[in-house]
Amino acid sequence: MACIYREKIKDYLEEKLPQKELETTEKHLESCPECQEELDKYLDNKLSLEIKPLEVDDEVLVSRIKARIKGMRRITLYGLLGFSIGLFSGFYTRDDFLLTKAMMALPYKLAEFALGIFFSGNALPLRERMNYFYQGEMGFFPYHPILEFLAATITPAIIASFIAVVIGYFLSDKRVFRRKNIIKFLVTWSIIFLIWTGILYGTYNHALGKIENLEGIKAMTVCTAEKNSTSWLVRIDKEALRDEKYSKLVTIISEAEEVERKIYPREKDGYEILADFSGGGTIPIYLNRDSGEMIVRNGRAYQISPEKLEYIKEVLGGGKNG
Repeated sequence: MACIYREKIKDYLEEKLPQKELETTEKHLESCPECQEELDKYLDNKLSLEIKPLEVDDEVLVSRIKARIKGMRRITLYGLLGFSIGLFSGFYTRDDFLLTKAMMALPYKLAEFALGIFFSGNALPLRERMNYFYQGEMGFFPYHPILEFLAATITPAIIASFIAVVIGYFLSDKRVFRRKNIIKFLVTWSIIFLIWTGILYGTYNHALGKIENLEGIKAMTVCTAEKNSTSWLVRIDKEALRDEKYSKLVTIISEAEEVERKIYPREKDGYEILADFSGGGTIPIYLNRDSGEMIVRNGRAYQISPEKLEYIKEVLGGGKNG
């Protein structure tokens, strides 16, 4: 059975109902899906053929439909503008002007808080973070610089677009945008945010899996390390890996025997290798040129046999005897 209020919707939009009945109808619309659907039919038509010409002759109804169209455009524009501002929100965290910093850096700070709920366990301890130069400012994806950058730009952009769209709704005609529209938007935005966090989670864990197993090393930057200083030695990229000696070197590192975990040293005497993995992971590896002990930044330790260590020193040089 059709709701009795459906017949009043057109008069409600045209403001032809008595004040008391207008308020009753408005209250009813908040809880009746059937009437909300009927209301949307009027407003979503955009003066199309779905509404008979006689039904849109009323000036008030036409203005409501136009307000709907204008409001949707405004909200879309606000969302795009918010997304654009959010992309650069992180830059304003270092702004000296307090008012600009408070307004423009808000999406970044909210993103940092939201991501912290899901990924705070990924962040390095403060002591390690101070001596690790490859992580981003948020620090939730320390071994995946690309993912860290995307998280620090896209997440604030999503949040800024949400804030902007909410502002757009508040500035719109309340008769045009009902609670259902707002709820629909909130649900859609929540799904988008959860999908995004799911992508971050899946991508990072996939990269961590490769790093944990030293699997899929696609490139390496090798430096000689002595105490607190490093000197660039060689970049082994995809092109260089076609050379058998470099290909064998990467294989030796990938197949090193795992031993008891150790703390990544501050003072070094050997090689420091920045290994890039397929899938985007990046992590420093320290190789002691005398003992063959290899320590990865995540605390995993490996041992390379004397014969293989000699081969590495022969290929890389740069050592005390190289």
